[in-house]
Amino acid sequence: MIAIILWFDNAQGGLTGNGVFKSLELKPWVTDPATAPLYPANYLFYPLYGALCRLLDVLGVFAGDPRRQMTILNAVSCGLCLGVVYLLVRAITSDRTVALLAALFHLASSFVMFLAIVNEDIMPSYTVLLAAMALGSVWLARPTAVRVMAVSVLFSLAWLMEWRLMFPTLPAMLAALWLCEGRPMRRLGWIALFLVGMVATATVVAWAWQGHDKAVGPFELIWTGKAVRSVWAGFTWPKVGYLWDGMVAYLLGAGVAAIPGIPGWDIWRYPATIWMLAVAAVALPALLRRWREPQARALAAIFGVTFVAGAVFNLYSQPQDPQMQINVMAWLTVGWALVLVAARNRWGGRGLAVLAGLTVTLFAYNVWSLAPLRGLDSAWQRAIERLEREADPSRTVWLMHDFDWSMVYGSLHWGTAEPGTTTLGPAPQKEPKFKWIGFTGQVLRHPDWSDQRQVDDLRQQIDRALALGYQVLVVRLWVMDLPQLEVATGMVASSARLEALRRLLHEDYVATQAFVDPVVGAVHKLQKRPGR
Repeated sequence: MIAIILWFDNAQGGLTGNGVFKSLELKPWVTDPATAPLYPANYLFYPLYGALCRLLDVLGVFAGDPRRQMTILNAVSCGLCLGVVYLLVRAITSDRTVALLAALFHLASSFVMFLAIVNEDIMPSYTVLLAAMALGSVWLARPTAVRVMAVSVLFSLAWLMEWRLMFPTLPAMLAALWLCEGRPMRRLGWIALFLVGMVATATVVAWAWQGHDKAVGPFELIWTGKAVRSVWAGFTWPKVGYLWDGMVAYLLGAGVAAIPGIPGWDIWRYPATIWMLAVAAVALPALLRRWREPQARALAAIFGVTFVAGAVFNLYSQPQDPQMQINVMAWLTVGWALVLVAARNRWGGRGLAVLAGLTVTLFAYNVWSLAPLRGLDSAWQRAIERLEREADPSRTVWLMHDFDWSMVYGSLHWGTAEPGTTTLGPAPQKEPKFKWIGFTGQVLRHPDWSDQRQVDDLRQQIDRALALGYQVLVVRLWVMDLPQLEVATGMVASSARLEALRRLLHEDYVATQAFVDPVVGAVHKLQKRPGR
């Protein structure tokens, strides 16, 4: 994984800029942890990774650069994660070869490999969660008070690093306790003990951080409400398609297999779908044949219910996001282990060799699919330097899409700044260096606003920048049509809303091309249309 990180030269990975902003929030935990703020939805993540980044500083590994240090720590987390897979599969199959091949398959899966080499923040939390799921699959089959409490504490440490991980797997854990205990009162007792363990863990963690900046109590940790009312929240029909994309992309990266120019039809979706259905067709009957065994019921409950509950949860949030799918799709590795067992029983070593070859091919393909994104860190650093030469930052306000990479790398190299012009003084103004207007800025912050209010606010921001003497430079937006905007925006805005914002630009302003950058794209200078 570290070798791929060095080859890839792209800490963000090319999907979202989340890692950049996470690394900026992490930095105080590296430089001055005593005064760094806590975040309820990631309560243990920042203290843990802050301490580990300080260790990497001592070792001289990307010293002083948490953005890239996170990739190394994620690779180490992935290594531990593969150890968890190996131990689980060895425990349920008593076969070291099958366990090794299952761990290799987990590594070869696109989202697992991808999240192990970029700076997203989910990998350490997922590793602890997977350990809790694996331990629960073995111990909750024959529960005791110590076993139930141990699994509950380990599970709680996972969601205390990433709060949303609680929701798909909590019902799975409780289902396992219900299915594996035949005595009704004992069932309720085990479930109550598991929940007590969660509350107790949250209480101890809250007590340990009492008095720290932005520390909260145990019940604020159990329910943080993160993103519940955000622009991403809610069920919509388009999310069904995004859910399919997220599931198949977990296994097989689009990369070089996507066929441009044919909307809605990419080759990679169909082999991945068939592959997963084939795994389910072998694994489910294998579990059903052993249903009388508590081990089979625990395994099916923990990984199966996590999948079903996670699919519903993801339909409410961001179903195509790798971070949202990695824990939900963990069933596929367990299913693959059962496929390996079936192949071993029927064809012996030859069957395992064929499936091992298929796994190696999957890994090679998913690495190959990263090639188009290789080197973006270096390319964007040079691009930002060119932008600074082309446009004086003290006299420029950038209008760009909030999800555009120019915003992400502008924030990285020029410093983070909230979008908008409300607090700007007359040009020239050196600070903040990065002055920008988000094309969908208020859509993200105020999804309840009407389309007209969104349009009025964007017009007001642009007009204020021009009135203060700044040049307003538009990054790529001017030449984007509605379908391109829909792709760039994803599911956070309706077509009507995007069209209203786009129409504002072209009806109220005129633009002349300022320059074209090979990485950033076309940059236009915006001016008020006469008579508007």
